[in-house]
Amino acid sequence: MVIASNVWIATRGSILFALSLATLYLVLGYPARAQGQTDFAGTVLSVDAPAGKLSVKKADGGTRFTFVVNDKTQFAGVGVKNLADVKKGDSVTVTYVVSSSQYIAAKVAAKGK
Repeated sequence: MVIASNVWIATRGSILFALSLATLYLVLGYPARAQGQTDFAGTVLSVDAPAGKLSVKKADGGTRFTFVVNDKTQFAGVGVKNLADVKKGDSVTVTYVVSSSQYIAAKVAAKGK
């Protein structure tokens, strides 16, 4: 009886651990972010929709990145469905990956639009 009880406790503990871990992943949004992605928040300096380029400057005034926007890039924010909807001066967060020394935008989220 004691062995069966210990097995039940170990199994129940494993199930609870797995459920807790799954909940943590859902709450923190880990499945939505691919490995190697980084966020860059700032103000849009320029948009070149035909070329698929977006330049963003950090709020602190230092770092500037030019991102490549492609057909896989997702857009978020009210009224923002594609790169043409993003305007100079907009506050954005770009989630990107580095590939072949280019900053590839996976997602562009406009704030306050």
